[in-house]
Amino acid sequence: MVYKVILAVACVLTLNGCLSQIVSLDEHTKGWIGRNISEMKDIMLRPGSYATSINWKENTYKLPNGNMVFVEPEPRCLIHWEVNPQGIIVGYKTEGDRCY
Repeated sequence: MVYKVILAVACVLTLNGCLSQIVSLDEHTKGWIGRNISEMKDIMLRPGSYATSINWKENTYKLPNGNMVFVEPEPRCLIHWEVNPQGIIVGYKTEGDRCY
């Protein structure tokens, strides 16, 4: 009986550890503010990334304030990263039906 309890506790702790590795979209976006867009691009180009798996082509556009926007695809969501002329991410907005 004690072994079953220990096994059950071990399973719960293992599953909890796995779930805690999943980062929410809010944590993901806030974690990129102040970082260089080149870091984001490097990660997006890695084999196995979502962008690579869907053959995403870089998508950017200019803003009237002199900044540019770099679009990152996420499943059922697009993140529009606002990037200043120095290449630093200064803001974002999301677009899609599953941006949470």
